[in-house]
Amino acid sequence: MGGTDLEIPHKRQRKSGRNAPSRRNASGGTRPRNGGVAPTGTTALRRILGPIRRIVVKVGSGVIADSGRLRARAVSDLAYDVSVLRHRGYEVLMVVSGAVAAGYSAIGFGAPPKSVVERQASASVGQHRLMALLATAFSRHRLHVAQLLMSAEDIENRRRFLSARHTLQMLIARGVVPIINENDALSDDEIKVGDNDHLAALVTSVASADLLVILSRVDGLRSNGGGGPVISEVAVDGDISAHVSTDISATGVGGMVAKVSAAQLASRWGVATIIANGTHQGALPRIVEGEPCGTIFLPRRRRLSERKRWIAIRSRTRGSIRVDPATERSLRAGRASLLPMGILAVDGDFLIGARVDLCGANGTPFAVGLVSYSAAEIRRLRGRPRDEIQRVLGYEYMKEIVHHDDLVLLHDARPRTTKEAVCNS
Repeated sequence: MGGTDLEIPHKRQRKSGRNAPSRRNASGGTRPRNGGVAPTGTTALRRILGPIRRIVVKVGSGVIADSGRLRARAVSDLAYDVSVLRHRGYEVLMVVSGAVAAGYSAIGFGAPPKSVVERQASASVGQHRLMALLATAFSRHRLHVAQLLMSAEDIENRRRFLSARHTLQMLIARGVVPIINENDALSDDEIKVGDNDHLAALVTSVASADLLVILSRVDGLRSNGGGGPVISEVAVDGDISAHVSTDISATGVGGMVAKVSAAQLASRWGVATIIANGTHQGALPRIVEGEPCGTIFLPRRRRLSERKRWIAIRSRTRGSIRVDPATERSLRAGRASLLPMGILAVDGDFLIGARVDLCGANGTPFAVGLVSYSAAEIRRLRGRPRDEIQRVLGYEYMKEIVHHDDLVLLHDARPRTTKEAVCNS
């Protein structure tokens, strides 16, 4: 690990009092150990969120690293807090930032690097240091950790998506704490998920989690662009742009914009998000037990099916299809499929099974879906009745260009970026 790269904590004596893992909740009741009845948090949190069993915890680099060094005391506190949740019956998965922050000073950078290659090099040095420290900290509580490095391809490819899900399920069943990160040392823009807040939101879908907790050095979402008091509760569909600061973290990613975007994304499949300060020992158990810490983002009530959830979280679209106003109204109303007759134009070059944007006549996306035919074939079918598919193509795979089961309206899908706001014309 290298003694010059770690802040070594003073030796602490474990006590059986306040700091010991307790199985009592705030109301004095007991918590079952793993394998018992799923815990549900305090009455207030249970009323808002329903039963909570599986939690994704995203830890920002500011919580566990400082000035190019890992803070061993902070990592030890984090491991202790997770062990408390485990004793209370919760299942915990973690997305932990800090590889770049842990590695850049070791290779001679005086500040967090900005270029892709410099960040990749820093991450390759810092990742194993971060995991070694986490493994040591968790082992004190007789917990094993596992490292999973993910890329966008693990989300895009249905087989790899399911493989990741099955691996996580097996690790959780065996009592292991999965620690997930993006493969920063190798990922380029083509296969990169983005910031770890976004990755954590995706993991809630892959793992079918009940709650996302984002820990950083901020107390939550503050009003007036960060200058006012902490907002305790937010509806994800509300307009909160006036309260979101555009500042980013010292390592050049993240910030409140990314955290709010992650909360909005997780809400699409019914998962609530809590953004809170994670720099104090005991913060995580208090948050999960429902104490008023940070900002909770309440999800939409309706959950997507597993298949539509996968369609919604795929990170890239391969093209777009523009439809006439009557077709757009029909698709927006639900339970309708996209037929050739309603298509005005096809943009891009994509193959069967690709995810595409569905756009109105004015070019604004309103849905995403998986196509049953290639772009070239859809251009030949554009505007024709569906009973002509066999005659035009020489075969008929499906009568629908995008079946209803493969279509997700954008208010149910992930938040769009500015770059994706308008279809090609």
